[in-house]
Amino acid sequence: MRAISTRRLVLYAAAGSAVAVAGVMTLGLLGVLVTADAMWLSAVIGAFGVLVVALIALRWADRRVVALSRRLSRLDEKLTSVSSTTDSLRPRLDKLSSDVSTVSAGLKDLSRTSAANYNQLEAYIDLRSLIQPRAPMPSLRGWAASPDVLRFLMETMLRQRPKLIVECGSGSSSIWLGYLAEQIAPAKVICLEHDERFGRISRDLIRAHDLGDVVEIRHAPLADWKGAERVYSWYDVEALEDLADIGLLFVDGPPEAIGSEARYPAMPLLLPRCADDAVIVLDDSDRKEETALSDRWLAECPDIERSVLRFEKGAHVFTRRMM
Repeated sequence: MRAISTRRLVLYAAAGSAVAVAGVMTLGLLGVLVTADAMWLSAVIGAFGVLVVALIALRWADRRVVALSRRLSRLDEKLTSVSSTTDSLRPRLDKLSSDVSTVSAGLKDLSRTSAANYNQLEAYIDLRSLIQPRAPMPSLRGWAASPDVLRFLMETMLRQRPKLIVECGSGSSSIWLGYLAEQIAPAKVICLEHDERFGRISRDLIRAHDLGDVVEIRHAPLADWKGAERVYSWYDVEALEDLADIGLLFVDGPPEAIGSEARYPAMPLLLPRCADDAVIVLDDSDRKEETALSDRWLAECPDIERSVLRFEKGAHVFTRRMM
């Protein structure tokens, strides 16, 4: 049997009370009941009806409260479950966030590396188009010069056509510079090398490429040279005695391991031996130490000016100011 709704119970109670009051009042009007008694009885019946309606309404309200309480309890259980799930997921979410950051940083590094590799490949292709090697070419980058700075050196040689190119250090770059020196003859490349073992390796490369007529690997052991502020370990100055009218100077040695500002003496010792239109290139200028000695060169030699090239390892280019 279908239960009677609370709304209908209230209506029935109100209607019954109204009918009862109306009946009593009718009996009073007909004289069956004394008027005062009829009014009193009507009031009692009306009050009873109101009480019944109020009780029904309270019962309805109580049932609604109980139902709402149950719904709130279920909602609270769900929220507790969600909170518990969120807490259990937090370590995973934190790890995922960390992994995303790592991947993002890796992608940025990969993008930079890819761009750098493309630039070096492009420079290498330009270099290979300039020469016809007679033996396999030695590798570039790493300890050796990068293709971008080597391309700049060879472009300078083609433009300036220097008669004497001096390289502080020797290796792969000596071969590339030697091939181009052949093309702009008469030109000669002299490489100052302090390490006798490495000098032998470089000479073997020169022989393999048949460049002995244009490239000289000159052994110049390290010796003390006294500057204005301190003593430096640099190439023996006796190896410089016949150097004059240098058109291109590539400062790529001695290596950093020799000591702080190991390449500093190159400017005070070789600038006086350079031609007026000489170009001086300092490699590895991205290193703080090279940047510092470059700044010293610029401060101590007011007649030179500097250009900064954004190459793989950085390069600073010095020329005399035009009068």
